[in-house]
Amino acid sequence: MLLESTLPVYWALSEAGVTAWLIEGNAIELLARRHVRDHDDLDFLIPAAQGRQAGAALEQQGFLHAHGSLEAGTVFYRREDLLVDLVPVQADPPRMLGELSRMNWPGHFLDEWWVEVRGVRVRTLSPAMHRVMKDTVSAYYGVELREKDRLDLAALATLDT
Repeated sequence: MLLESTLPVYWALSEAGVTAWLIEGNAIELLARRHVRDHDDLDFLIPAAQGRQAGAALEQQGFLHAHGSLEAGTVFYRREDLLVDLVPVQADPPRMLGELSRMNWPGHFLDEWWVEVRGVRVRTLSPAMHRVMKDTVSAYYGVELREKDRLDLAALATLDT
């Protein structure tokens, strides 16, 4: 089920001037407009240049740095039971930072795709790019898709594009 904190965290990032793409499970639920699976974190792509700004916005909301770094390619913040993962990305060509910089993404990976929920427009990836992301990450790490990834892909398969 969509985490109750999803929209307030997205809003806090937006209010701080951070361009954020909601990705992974919560985004897929917004795209599918239905419950797909349970979630225990929020995942966002953010422009690498806005990483510190994003971290400051989360800290203003009571989150504390848990582990990772922008330079390493992913940084986690925690507030009580909620974990937020920020993944810095550069736009042209699309690429992550740190260890994740070796992943290859299509040129249109970050094309804007919006979903409106409760009067809030949320930027995410297109359903096709969510599928690409799941496959690319799995192949990069050389692992089979996890059950949650299979559930996400099944929900994405029901959508156009």
